[in-house]
Amino acid sequence: MSPALTARNWWQLCVLALLVGMWGCNPAQPPVKPAAIKNLPSGGSSTESVARAPFRLAPLPFEKLDKTIPRAARPDDWFADMTERSGIKFAYQNGFEARCYTLLETVGGGVALIDFDRDGDLDIFFNGGGKLVGPPVVVSGRSGALYRNDGDWKFTDVTTAMGLGASDLYTHGCIAGDYNRDGWPDLVVTGYGGCRLYHNVDGTRFEDVTQMAGLIEVDWFTAAAFGDYDRDGWLDLFVVAYADWKSGPNPTCLYDDLKGKRRDVCPPQAYAGRQHRLWRNGGNGKFVDVSQMAGIRSEMRGLGVVSVDFDADGWPDWFVANDVQENQLYFGGPQLPLEDQGALAGVAYSLTGEREGSMGTDVGDFNGDGIVDLFYTNFTQQDNSLLQGDGARGFLNVTEKAGLAGLSRVWSGFGGGFADFDRDGWQDLYVINGNVFYDAPESAYRQPAQIFRNKSGARFEEVSEQGGSYFSVPHPGRGSAVGDLDNDGAPDLVIVHQNEPVTLLRNLKTSPHWVRVQLRGVKSNTEAYGARVALRAGGQPITQWLASGRSYCSQSDPRLLFAVPADGQPASATVVWPTGVTETFSNLKLDATNELIEGTGTAVGEK
Repeated sequence: MSPALTARNWWQLCVLALLVGMWGCNPAQPPVKPAAIKNLPSGGSSTESVARAPFRLAPLPFEKLDKTIPRAARPDDWFADMTERSGIKFAYQNGFEARCYTLLETVGGGVALIDFDRDGDLDIFFNGGGKLVGPPVVVSGRSGALYRNDGDWKFTDVTTAMGLGASDLYTHGCIAGDYNRDGWPDLVVTGYGGCRLYHNVDGTRFEDVTQMAGLIEVDWFTAAAFGDYDRDGWLDLFVVAYADWKSGPNPTCLYDDLKGKRRDVCPPQAYAGRQHRLWRNGGNGKFVDVSQMAGIRSEMRGLGVVSVDFDADGWPDWFVANDVQENQLYFGGPQLPLEDQGALAGVAYSLTGEREGSMGTDVGDFNGDGIVDLFYTNFTQQDNSLLQGDGARGFLNVTEKAGLAGLSRVWSGFGGGFADFDRDGWQDLYVINGNVFYDAPESAYRQPAQIFRNKSGARFEEVSEQGGSYFSVPHPGRGSAVGDLDNDGAPDLVIVHQNEPVTLLRNLKTSPHWVRVQLRGVKSNTEAYGARVALRAGGQPITQWLASGRSYCSQSDPRLLFAVPADGQPASATVVWPTGVTETFSNLKLDATNELIEGTGTAVGEK
């Protein structure tokens, strides 16, 4: 075995060999193929019907536990697992124990990093998922969990005290943002049954104001993102819908493998898509559905959305990641409708022209040219996609050129995105993997997470084996968020799994100095979602975008963190605010949080 051929690479080669043996060399061939889809009045999950069925049941996750033991910590690890020390004991539940095998079970949940009490420490909100019973299938919600950050990696459960101890939604996504401009971050939760808006009352409690706000659409919503499409200073809300799946009698999907036929969850292609939603914030506590006026397409299966000004024209745009459908890129302007230019921009399909199973998404600047790039995760047998922006309305798929082709193809990517984990000034990538099928022979339910180090903006190399003990064992990964939980100047990771406890990872990497930027909009929305920040501390500036809804069904740190070299003084930042105004801020403090308030910098120009 070559020294460069690691244990992880060897396992990937073995799995790829199995895939080639089963399906040949056609990359378009689906990893699993339903032998039949039958509508059963009983819902297809009763013990009696299973006993007579000419197929086997896929073993559920708790019946097929992975026995791999995490490796011991090493001096060169990037992360340390702080979950036990944090006191957080919570797990997202998808209702798998009911043996209903529904599409609903596959989506999973996310996490939002939100400083709800404004004490300078990031608190954490987790979605709870839900429960299933049947047949016929009946869905109910499960409470999420809000943990207050008490410092020193200690957290306290304040869910009930803050009014979040109940949920009628089977939940998936969560984001935070100050929708009413009162200075306190509010919470949006999405799931099967609609979405919920929780108003943060001065950091003392959350109130459900969904009905009052007009967000009463009953649908299956997954990911969400805030953005100010009309630049009026009030955060608008984009929520993606998934599939036309309904509770009640459900189909049974059978799959052919080497052992015969087995039952597992049905693929998304068995269901039509739904209408994504864009709600305009009227500034009076109410939202108005402008989806039709905005030209938002219907019958789509969405799992990810992120909003920044992709074409640098001063107006926010929206990228939507869809599942086994073309992705969309809606360009904004002074008037509706938005323009869907996904195909022309090069983000709708794979390099070979296929519709991908796209899920988590993020924006960053991996090559240091100051132009926004795009990353999104994909399903098994598809590479995760890295697209380099041209500063206008075009993207070039550089997945292969950047050295990422084939490294994740045997896994199913969910959470993931950009972060400078090793503090060298270049934005690395991470991916949280996990299968949607309980017992697919070619790809395990539990899958390893991955880290890719950015090598000076030219290529990425996988360094997952250096990630730490968490990365040495597989997990059923879903949502994730990046944020500096201990305020030490290094981005940490929070990860959500299916039916397994969440994980908190502390970043062990350091930099000579760092600068944190917290934006405060005045004419722009309060958090300044959609802003672009270029920080210069000697040498090439480092550019980041403040975006809502990054990763998968999650919300990362609303503060921007920059690594600064030892000779990087003095530091200055150029901010393009969501209103289009550009300002510079000089003499930023090193190793500290710098609050940049719109209108207090030196004006550069306006778009």
